Amino acid sequence: MSNYTNKQLRMAVAQYTTKSTANALNVFMVDMMLYLAAITGAIMLENTFARIACAVLAGFKIATLFVIAHDAAHDSLTGSRKLNRIIGRITFLPALHNFSLWIIAHNRLHHQLANLKGANSWSPISKGEYDAFPLWRKALERLYRSPLGLGVYYLIERWWKDKFFPYKRLTGEYKAIYWLDFALVTGYLTGFISILLIAGTYLGHTTAIESVVLGFVIPYAVFNYMMGFTVYQHHTHESIPWFDSNDERRVKGAPDEVTMHVKYPLWYNLLSHNIMEHTAHHVDPRIPLYNLAKAQSALVDLLGEEMHTLRFSFGKLLCTLSVCKLYDYENHRWLDFEGRPTTDVILAIDENWGSDYAEAA
Repeated sequence: MSNYTNKQLRMAVAQYTTKSTANALNVFMVDMMLYLAAITGAIMLENTFARIACAVLAGFKIATLFVIAHDAAHDSLTGSRKLNRIIGRITFLPALHNFSLWIIAHNRLHHQLANLKGANSWSPISKGEYDAFPLWRKALERLYRSPLGLGVYYLIERWWKDKFFPYKRLTGEYKAIYWLDFALVTGYLTGFISILLIAGTYLGHTTAIESVVLGFVIPYAVFNYMMGFTVYQHHTHESIPWFDSNDERRVKGAPDEVTMHVKYPLWYNLLSHNIMEHTAHHVDPRIPLYNLAKAQSALVDLLGEEMHTLRFSFGKLLCTLSVCKLYDYENHRWLDFEGRPTTDVILAIDENWGSDYAEAA
């Protein structure tokens, strides 16, 4: 457990919650222009390699626009709630995300139930659940927790199941806004694909299929991979516990204990809008992206070794992927697909934790 309460952590970063509409609009407009320029290049340029490069860049810009939308959904981007709602919906469109559903799945579930099984991306399954899967589902789980499966996981398990269509299991009730946002996204997708098909038909250097692949398929695939790659690192590591009980999570899982601070070079943090400065975001989601680096530094100074921190390397990521396959929720340790422990006990649960919860509550 941390030596600091959630309230003390929030006080440490309170000064960084100030919003600047001018900064937000600047980030929004620059990213939109870069995304549109990349899509234009993927369609209009004649050199194949240049077109592919533009398609990859467009995928990266979908991801950074997504970060802007994420802040807007938290109402932490600009000083205007109405403007946040408008910008959030616009910047979610290239990612095909339903703004209203994101607020449910992310703001209400993820942030209030961090690392609780079932309510979060990359929730690990137990050995018993894995053994009960049919062969095709076991193969899919193995793919998910491999380097090539990061994007596949996000596309299927997060976007398709929770961020696009307003399934009742997620919304719990009917609200017109869920369906209006769904109509907005599907209308955008229909219009965008139509433009790509028309451009590919009338431009002499390409075809309609090439236009769709380079203008939509590749960028969207890059975006999904980046999302899976990023979110996986936020809450999955050999040293970070998961929970199948919210009561247990509330006692044993303070924000700094279930969030990994993966240190990236300054240039990457700048290009990605500080999305990897994740501990500060969980401590106080009101901190806008343009203040996250300073807030994270303040928490590093305060928490020191209490904060889960590692410097990014592909070797470390591959190590985590090889270790974190299944999770033993009873003993709090990671397992491989055969059920063999791959880590020591992460979180010691004593027999009196229930009484600890009663006192904390």
